[in-house]
Amino acid sequence: MEKQQFLNILNDIAPLSLQEEWDNSGMQIDCGSKEVSRVLLALEITNRVIDEAKREKCDMIVCHHPLLFAPVKQITPDFTVGNYILRLIKEGISVYAAHTCFDKAPGGNNDYLMKAIGCNFPEELAGGIARIGRLDRPVSFDEFISEVNAACGYEGLKIQGDSDREIRTFAVCTGAGGEYVYDAVREGADAYVSGDVKHHDAQAAKDLGICLIDAGHYGTEWQFVPNMAAQLRADERFTAECLKSEAMTNPFEYTL
Repeated sequence: MEKQQFLNILNDIAPLSLQEEWDNSGMQIDCGSKEVSRVLLALEITNRVIDEAKREKCDMIVCHHPLLFAPVKQITPDFTVGNYILRLIKEGISVYAAHTCFDKAPGGNNDYLMKAIGCNFPEELAGGIARIGRLDRPVSFDEFISEVNAACGYEGLKIQGDSDREIRTFAVCTGAGGEYVYDAVREGADAYVSGDVKHHDAQAAKDLGICLIDAGHYGTEWQFVPNMAAQLRADERFTAECLKSEAMTNPFEYTL
C-alpha cells in the first residue's frame, strides 16, 4: 500500500497532536520507499526485533517506544542506538513510533488495559495520559491483584495495600506513571496501576491510603502489539501485511 496512506491511518489511530511535549512520536527512520508491504509491530527496537524484521522481509517497524528519544551524539556500531540505526538503514527498514499519542488516544494503551482489568467505560485522568473508572462489581484487593496479573501477562507485580480492601474505582497509567498516583487519589480511586513506580511515590501512596500495583513497564505496555494489530486490521484502507513481533521480551526476570 502507499506509505503516506499508511501514515494517515497511524495518525488516525494515534494522532501525533496528542503526544506529550517531551515526546518524539512519528517517523523515526524513513528509508525512502513510497510503498509499505509488510509491517512488524513491536514494543521497541532491539537487535532481536531487527533480526525478526529482516527475516520476515518487513519494510517498516511500528513500535511504541521511540528509537530516537534522547539526543543521539554518535552513530557508531559500538553505540546501541547508533548500531540499530546503521542496521535498519542497511536493511532498508523504516521505523515509526506511536508513543504517548497511543497511550492517550481512545482505544490506546490505557483504555485497552482498563478494559482488560474490568472497566468498559474509562474516563481521562491527568490530562489524558492516564485513565480512571469503576469495576462492574466491587472486589477485594486480592481479587483485583489477580485481574491485573492476568491482564498484564503474569510478568510480575509489586503491590502494597490491604488484601481485604474493597476496590470499586481504579486508575491506570501504562508505562512509567508513578507520579499520577496523586491524581488518582484526588479523584477517589481505591487502587492505582502503573509501572516503574518510584520509591517515594510508593511511600506517598501508602500514606494516602490508596492500594498500589506496579506491574512493570513491559507488563503494562506489551499489549501495544495486539492492540495496534487489531486496529490496523479493522481499517479497510489498510492493505499491507501486519505481523506481531515474537522476538520482543521483558528485559527483566524476577527472583525472590
